[in-house]
Amino acid sequence: MHNKTTVRKVLTRTSIFLACMALFMLVSLMVADTAMKHPTEAAAFRNWMQSTRYGWLIWRLALYALIAWGLWKIRHAPGFREEYRRPLQRISVASVLFIALCEYAMFTGPGA
Repeated sequence: MHNKTTVRKVLTRTSIFLACMALFMLVSLMVADTAMKHPTEAAAFRNWMQSTRYGWLIWRLALYALIAWGLWKIRHAPGFREEYRRPLQRISVASVLFIALCEYAMFTGPGA
């Protein structure tokens, strides 16, 4: 009985993950289709994003600071136990690496 529930949980999680990936792919294809049907507007939007990139950088830095503050609050919460420290640290390091990679890609991409 225990094995069936475990398999069912794994299948449910897998199907949710695949559904989210399919939805993300569908939305991405719809955006690409819209950009191909309206190239002038897509180019104008890209130019606007490029011209305001430092404003967006400030916005992202504010979000990163908010995330860091949230992690600090979690770490110093009254019920935080020592065995949670390592997983939180791993999540934080992975997040920082991902953020650094995204920011690198933003500022070294075409037109940067």
